[in-house]
Amino acid sequence: MRDNELRGLILEALYNQRRKDLVNLDQELGALPVPHGATESILRQLVKKGLLERPNQLLNGLGNARITAYGIDVVQGTSTPPLSILLRERITVQDVRERNIQNVSDTILNVPMDHAETSRDKPKSSFDRISKWWKHMMEKFGWV
Repeated sequence: MRDNELRGLILEALYNQRRKDLVNLDQELGALPVPHGATESILRQLVKKGLLERPNQLLNGLGNARITAYGIDVVQGTSTPPLSILLRERITVQDVRERNIQNVSDTILNVPMDHAETSRDKPKSSFDRISKWWKHMMEKFGWV
């Protein structure tokens, strides 16, 4: 399973418990098909990006956490995610004349192009940028 899928699983699990103050991660994430070492790593990523809060980290076990308002907005699609996340259940919330409409579907939330995670596709040096530009110009004018 890829990291963006693991992020989505964990974020959705905590989104479903968003009304609780703190969620016991061992209980909430224990049934997910995620290896323990990967869970800890993904939790740290989500905390670092501001999607989760983990006020108390225990020496054994995963401890407690809660989804932040920013994390809720990312799951609902009203904010851009800070890293790539695959959500199995994309939740769209609208209020239409005091009715709550929710749409659910699979969605990949991709990182904006100027984000550091996507920089691997960008040329690293001035020479690379000029070479890429020159190659593009040659192809454009049929000089290849």
